[in-house]
Amino acid sequence: MIPLGTIVKDKVTGFIGVAENRATYLFGCDRYCIQARVGEDGKIPESVMIDEPQLEIVEGEKRVMAPIGTPDKRVELGQLVKDPVRDQCGTVIGRAVYLNGCSRVLVEPKQTGINEKESWWVDEKQVEPQNTFLGKKQIVKDPDPPNRYSGGPAPSSSKY
Repeated sequence: MIPLGTIVKDKVTGFIGVAENRATYLFGCDRYCIQARVGEDGKIPESVMIDEPQLEIVEGEKRVMAPIGTPDKRVELGQLVKDPVRDQCGTVIGRAVYLNGCSRVLVEPKQTGINEKESWWVDEKQVEPQNTFLGKKQIVKDPDPPNRYSGGPAPSSSKY
């Protein structure tokens, strides 16, 4: 995980900027929003989203800013939520954490209709956790990994 506020470089393009926020998605692929510094013309360039494996921390550069804090999770990825402002339910498929300490979640609508075409980002504190499809949310602990024994050398399955 790349600490927010650090200077990073895109290994493919050479683009350099500050890791401003990190977006984690239900099916993997953490992405970082990278903000380049103000150009000589005084204009703020647009930020870009880059996949984590494509980034490297620029050594020798000081951290621009330490994150204000990591916000508490109100909902989990994959959980059913209701957005009371939109009066719409959906499943949380992404979560973004920002340098300023806030978090937003990406909600995929449960149903689509004329005015409900796509998923939306919303402040995490705005959504209300709902029951899951199987009932109330339950905390499931990861089981201890099983002991695996190699069993020693195995006979060859080839006749040669």
